[in-house]
Amino acid sequence: MVSTTAASLRALETARQCAMLGARHRTISFITQLTPGYISRAVYCKQYPPPIGRPKYSEDFLFKTTRRLQAEASLLAAHYRRLTGDGFRPADALITAYRHHRTTHPASELHFDQAFFMVSRLDGIWAANKSVLSFVECHSCHSTYLAAHGMAQRENCPACRTDWQAPSRRRNATKLLRGPTPALPAPAKAEQHEPWQLDLDIAHVRLLRRLEELGAGHRVRAVLAEKHWATLFRASRGRRTVTSAHLTRPMSLTHWSAKTEVTHRVQYAVFAAHFRRLVQLDLTLVEAMCAAVEEMRKVCHGYPKPVAFDRCFEVAALLDALWGVPTRQFELVRCPECDSHHLVSKLEARPMGCPFCMLIKRHRVLLPAPTNTRASAEVT
Repeated sequence: MVSTTAASLRALETARQCAMLGARHRTISFITQLTPGYISRAVYCKQYPPPIGRPKYSEDFLFKTTRRLQAEASLLAAHYRRLTGDGFRPADALITAYRHHRTTHPASELHFDQAFFMVSRLDGIWAANKSVLSFVECHSCHSTYLAAHGMAQRENCPACRTDWQAPSRRRNATKLLRGPTPALPAPAKAEQHEPWQLDLDIAHVRLLRRLEELGAGHRVRAVLAEKHWATLFRASRGRRTVTSAHLTRPMSLTHWSAKTEVTHRVQYAVFAAHFRRLVQLDLTLVEAMCAAVEEMRKVCHGYPKPVAFDRCFEVAALLDALWGVPTRQFELVRCPECDSHHLVSKLEARPMGCPFCMLIKRHRVLLPAPTNTRASAEVT
């Protein structure tokens, strides 16, 4: 089952590809299921403006156009069919096939909207309720071309009857309009384009997906993604105010080392050290948070009780007074024996020793070896 975040990210990335290929509002709406209002507001930009006019949807387009365009459309449809047969989604197959078509036929008159409607009628998806086109194999060149159901004409293959060496009408018209080739202008300074709203939305959804994969709760995701409704969280029972860090039951800072397991203290220390180092390297807080959690899980892989992302979020907030925490409650202290850094609560009167030293001395108890169920079954 695909998550909502993954589906949203896929729709936004598909919309961006379609806009770059010249698709119109209605085509993008059919493929991605995005609302027309959002498409008008965010999908198009100054670099990729919305095309003018209605989509070039026509039921008899394939049979009233030139043979060259019929052959090009058949080649594109055949490429699309190969991609879908290999497991590509229809939207990805259409975009890939059209990009390949524009690369191999740069002077083609086939528009993306026309290719979209042709594929819709081929598979009975998107803008078509049923399939009305099918592939027919030519006896002469053994290539496949598109024809209507029940109207296959094997002697009328457009690929055989097209002169591929002759320039297309579009290329000739372009040459006549251009006239002599002008001199190259002097290199100008690169134009600064405004940030594309669609790119910003894609980056935002990617962040939410990454946080979701790391196990962040919905409230922590809202705070890190700077959602406007994150300020509406209410205080939990027994707390007068709520901060962005204390979204669950708060840690016991007065007896933190005594009430926190040794393996958890080790994981928090590894996370805090990486988080502070990444922040000093000018990474954003969100990037440093995600990267530190990923690195901590790699280092502490196989621990019996891995710590949650939300707890790491609270540790980071208490360590550097972030996300609503007024003062620092944690500090990293270096152990003189093992030369490692571990967390110490400032509110704890008598903190316990270094968790790394405890882990070294009691590693057989704290980190039991995984049992080999297959070997034990054979012995039994």
